[in-house]
Amino acid sequence: MLYETDAADLIDFAKRWASLGDAVAEQVEQVLDCPRVAAGLVEAQADQEVNPNAIKLARERLHGLNEELDQAFEDYFALVAKARR
Repeated sequence: MLYETDAADLIDFAKRWASLGDAVAEQVEQVLDCPRVAAGLVEAQADQEVNPNAIKLARERLHGLNEELDQAFEDYFALVAKARR
């Protein structure tokens, strides 16, 4: 829960999230909302397409700040690899 987060860690996360910019942040949200669509395993509408480079950037900037987010990134890239087979 949010209350379990140290204030300094929360501020650090907020700064890193803001540094992603709106376009990348929206794509991260798509990965969290519907990872199979984001990875290309399910046909997506044009506005649902996710750029793997955007997710890679987000993973680099946010890695280690939230276990659930780290796992979502790993799951996304595993699904992308599966979709490319």
